[in-house]
Amino acid sequence: MKSSDTLLVLDNITPDTIPFDTLFAAGKPVFMPGLVKQWPLVQAADGANDEVMQQLALHDSQQPFLCYRGAPEINARFGYNEQATGFNFNSYRTNFAQVLEAIRSERSSAEHDYLYVNSLKLNDGFPGLAATHSLNFDHPEFIGNQPVAKIWLGTESVAAAHFDQPKNLACCVAGRRRFTLFAPEQVKNLYPGPLHPTPGGQMVTMANLDEPDFVRHPRIAEALKAAVVVEMEPGDALYYPAMWWHEVAALDRFNVMINFWWMTGQAHQGNPMDAMLHAMMSLRDKPEAEKQAWRDLFDYYVFGNPANVTEHLPAASHGPLGEMNDINARRMRAMLLKNLNR
Repeated sequence: MKSSDTLLVLDNITPDTIPFDTLFAAGKPVFMPGLVKQWPLVQAADGANDEVMQQLALHDSQQPFLCYRGAPEINARFGYNEQATGFNFNSYRTNFAQVLEAIRSERSSAEHDYLYVNSLKLNDGFPGLAATHSLNFDHPEFIGNQPVAKIWLGTESVAAAHFDQPKNLACCVAGRRRFTLFAPEQVKNLYPGPLHPTPGGQMVTMANLDEPDFVRHPRIAEALKAAVVVEMEPGDALYYPAMWWHEVAALDRFNVMINFWWMTGQAHQGNPMDAMLHAMMSLRDKPEAEKQAWRDLFDYYVFGNPANVTEHLPAASHGPLGEMNDINARRMRAMLLKNLNR
């Protein structure tokens, strides 16, 4: 085991011996080299990508899915157009056979289109591989909340830095991959793009981390000083906590990653992004003194110790100030809908 201020490295871990308590306690990215080196697709990747492609084709469900396609001039970086009103790529419905044919047809060309299939459920795209490309999630955190396996594949690609609400365990299957990660507090230095449109559902940085423009984005220098960079080979795995920003670069002509996502909250808690959007609408343009007063209220009611809110109140009066269970969440949601529809 190796540790630093920004990255924990755990050696000799297998899919059946993942120390989840250690991962969760770390509060930072955890790199596990060779974790899935025995997976069949990883073993196939030791030979040539042709064998990986053949294995994927053998297990192809033939179901259509969404694919991103960018022209050679995007240089593998999928993102916004110049006005940030749309994207520098096209998205379309296709199937794996057509993606594979497109990649193979240009594999010997130095200049080629870039194809990127992202966040496809493994069971939907390649159901026969789900059982043999899995991890043992035997931990109390996963009771009633099993992680969802997704597959990501295509040519070279760069997914601009963004955050995800789920926790993530990413496994490099074929091709090399580089993660560049930032702790959540670096949002102020990452120049997030618009709330809409977004390339994949979340805001992404407007900065190019490979060729940063320090005139246009001067604070990106501070973010890069705090970055955690992890270079991955087939068989390696990386865990990182929820809300960490990450840029993902697939570096070879053909790349495959399988990741596992899971949320830690209950369904009745709703989406925190909705709360942030409502707060932006209601609070952002208030006078500074009022914003500070609301900040204090949020610290007391939302970010502070909930026991402090109810310790002086009779139990019968707690309502949603007490445990946020399904019943209280329904009552609060009804109250919100009533207020919003005035």
